[in-house]
Amino acid sequence: MPNDSLWLRIVVVAAAGACGALARWGTNEAVHAFFGRHAPWNWGTVAVNVVGCFLFGVVFVLVQPKSTTAVAVLTGFLGAYTTFSAFAFDTHLLMLDRGLLAATLNVTIHVAFGLIALVLGMALGRTVF
Repeated sequence: MPNDSLWLRIVVVAAAGACGALARWGTNEAVHAFFGRHAPWNWGTVAVNVVGCFLFGVVFVLVQPKSTTAVAVLTGFLGAYTTFSAFAFDTHLLMLDRGLLAATLNVTIHVAFGLIALVLGMALGRTVF
């Protein structure tokens, strides 16, 4: 028999994730309507990442970290809105636990490997498809 608590969390994360994805799209569209789409960088992504990090901090302080509410908002809504908030939070914890050098290395590894993986994925996509 499936664990009702697990199934409840799955449904809650999925529903919150759908709302987070729509909020990301809406935020991005609103910011582009204000700033335009031809800025030197994507202000929509910047806005989503900054707002997501702020909301992550507020929610983390206000709710029990493993509660259904935390799972819904932090993993579901904010996970779909921006995974950058989780990355920033993990980096913050790493900085507190192991120091600035470890946190800087974490950021460098994520960005460098992410960019490399993107370029390799695009190359594979062009080759295969």
